[in-house]
Amino acid sequence: MNKKILIIVITALLVTSFISAVGFAKIKADSAPDFVLKSDSGKNVRLSELKGRVVMLNFWATWCGPCTEEIPYLNELHESLDPYDFELLGINLDEDQSKAMFLAKKLDVNFPVLFDTEKEVSRSFDIKAMPTTIIIDRSGKVRHVNHGFKKGYIERYLKQIQALRKE
Repeated sequence: MNKKILIIVITALLVTSFISAVGFAKIKADSAPDFVLKSDSGKNVRLSELKGRVVMLNFWATWCGPCTEEIPYLNELHESLDPYDFELLGINLDEDQSKAMFLAKKLDVNFPVLFDTEKEVSRSFDIKAMPTTIIIDRSGKVRHVNHGFKKGYIERYLKQIQALRKE
């Protein structure tokens, strides 16, 4: 390969990696962007009203296979943790919220599902992969960003949540 082309390719990869890392670091270092979204119960949920609790945001969509695979594990996690200091919110990105409601009912989702049909919240959190799970500390700062899903991730989430609950 020509040296100039190789240098250009390597530079492009480094710049892309740097931009991604800066975006990731910015999300982790900042307070979580506040939002209000309608939930499957019909009520509006405002993130800032949950300060004082550890909050887990799980961004998902009905067309995402790993997302639907993860939901039963999230149900178990939600049932196992005290609702007085922990909140799990599923944020669905489907444009048609009826699809999300149908799947949530089919999978017996036991945590609130919020609808981000305009993708404003997912943009504010810079969501690029599905599912993405963000864990926010009691003061409202993003502390963990997890991309994708594999069965062992639930244990990772639990460790992250438990550590924040002890702070």
